[in-house]
This record gives sequence, C-alpha cells and structure tokens, in this order.
Amino acid sequence: MGTLLFIIALLIIVILYLIVRMKYISDFNKRRTVRKREQRLKELINSAFKIDRLQLIEERKADIKLKYNKRAIAVKREQIKKVDSSDEERIEIKYELPEGITKEEIFDFIIENSNFYITEERYNNLKTQTE
Repeated sequence: MGTLLFIIALLIIVILYLIVRMKYISDFNKRRTVRKREQRLKELINSAFKIDRLQLIEERKADIKLKYNKRAIAVKREQIKKVDSSDEERIEIKYELPEGITKEEIFDFIIENSNFYITEERYNNLKTQTE
C-alpha cells in the first residue's frame, strides 16, 4: 500500500512539473520571438536610417521629418541631438519593450525611443534644401 501511494505521489509531482514546464516554455518562446523581431527591427533601423543616408530634413510645427531614399520618419525635436564631429553621428536606440505590445507597434515604439545624433553642419545643409 505504501508503494502504491509513493508511485501516485510521484506521478502527481511529474504531471505538475510537466504542466508548469509547458507554461514556461510557451512564455519563453513568445518572449524569444518578440526579442528576435525586435533585434531585426533594430538592425533595420541602424542600416536603413543611417545619418549618412539622410537626404532631407523638414521641420514642422509639431515634429521633424527625416526623409530618406524610400521612407520618411517623423521624430520629436528632442530626439535630434547635435554633435561636434561626423565621427559621433549615429542612431542610439534605448528602450525597454513593454508587455503586450503587438508586432505592428514595435517599429513605431523603437523609433520613438531612438535618438539621432547629427552634426550641426549636416543638419543645416539638409534643412536649407527643404526651404
């Protein structure tokens, strides 16, 4: 009788372990796919939206529109940082991805949390072309 109770208790523990493990694996897989998508978008932004490829800068009342070859993105004025030398020009992406974000919202979220470092000279040259 004691052996039967031991086997039943062991089966219950194994079943509970498998249920908990399946739940954590599915959560882990969801987070991993979001991180992969996030990394691909980060690489896309760093390669497609380089400061060197910037063609026009259009200042509007609410924001600044950065125009590239095939796409334009609107950023807030605070996201444009002026630097002294062209070696310091870059895009800096800093964010903490919130829970429950959809894949359609990730790109906009990353753009909102990016800073564009550009020299004053390049900024003025590209801005004057729009006027």
